[in-house]
Amino acid sequence: MRQSLLAICCGLFLLSSCQEKDLLVDNPPPPTDNLFWSFVPYYGEEGLDYDSIYQNELGISFMVDSVSLLITDVNFYDQNLKQTIDTAPNFIYLTRGTSEKLNGLLPAGGYYGSYNIFLGADSLKTLRYRQEVQRIAPSMVREDIFGLDFFKIKGRIFDPSKLPDTVLIPVEYTLGTYLLADTMNTDLRSFSIDNNQRITIVLLADLKPVLNKLNFNLIQDIYSDPTDLQDFTLAQQLKDSLAIGIF
Repeated sequence: MRQSLLAICCGLFLLSSCQEKDLLVDNPPPPTDNLFWSFVPYYGEEGLDYDSIYQNELGISFMVDSVSLLITDVNFYDQNLKQTIDTAPNFIYLTRGTSEKLNGLLPAGGYYGSYNIFLGADSLKTLRYRQEVQRIAPSMVREDIFGLDFFKIKGRIFDPSKLPDTVLIPVEYTLGTYLLADTMNTDLRSFSIDNNQRITIVLLADLKPVLNKLNFNLIQDIYSDPTDLQDFTLAQQLKDSLAIGIF
């Protein structure tokens, strides 16, 4: 009797194992994020070296400590701009130390179209997602009502009145508010993916046009403050100089 019960239990265990295995085959786990973002700041024709000392056209020596980028939305449009696929959830924050991130899902299939990447957000969206942005990128949450910051450079300049290797003055330049919000578009591209592939999107930010003619000694902070005409004009000039390529 005891042997019969043992045989029945073994049979039930084997049957259960087969059923579970079959379920896994028939119902594979859903695909995970497959958009891999890589943010690469550079200066001129070379990748940015955070340990190097640079000198701009005005002869001012400086170092860059961090460069940060906040993406607020990503969409993929087909060639007719009729079908839109929302590829990323809300916000992607890329900065020194976390310049690469897996975020967003593009379903398996064949594609011909372009990515639209959004920088900045209006005040309503900021209020709606404030807690999430605070968790992901607290330094990009503005204290005013003008939306989000989306690009920030932090660095140091050498005090011109001191020896060049003794005293460093911190500088910070911020692009933000919905008045400066921007959209980056890729060229039309054709590709196909499956559930096991990653799509790498490289964002190249050239800082030389932004910093090469900037008088650090006179302008050590830019906040993109719409209520300060001088500050906002400088922010607009920096935004117009900023070149971010998508590959």
